[in-house]
Amino acid sequence: MRKEFDPKREFLLDYITVVAECTFAIAVIGSLFARNNSISFLYFFLPFGLALICMIPCIPIYLKEDMTIPQVMCQRGIELVVLEIAMCAVIYLIMGDSVSIVVYVAIMISTAVCDVLSYLVKWYLEKEEADKINRRIAEHRRKKENE
Repeated sequence: MRKEFDPKREFLLDYITVVAECTFAIAVIGSLFARNNSISFLYFFLPFGLALICMIPCIPIYLKEDMTIPQVMCQRGIELVVLEIAMCAVIYLIMGDSVSIVVYVAIMISTAVCDVLSYLVKWYLEKEEADKINRRIAEHRRKKENE
């Protein structure tokens, strides 16, 4: 009953998570500053391209299933740095030079918080799934012992 590691599935789930993070951050930026700029259709596609760029640091996870905790933490840190750079690039692309450093700092903090929250939610959901599998295994063992 061991859950098989499927790199394509994991990549797709992580990609969707990063797209959601980028979409949320861009929506926040857009809602705060839309009055200053005209809306472009390019903004709709930004999260998809950004998420693809931000997924580059995740490649080691999909190539090597068994990473140590320090390796995963290092990879996640690099991924967060790439995400922060991408979000700053989006701010510059959307707003140009009219944005102060305070806005960059605020977006970077909100991006980091959203990133950490997404990993906490993912961990919780995976923990629930693992607990469910463990309960099934224990139930199966009890049935086998009773026979």
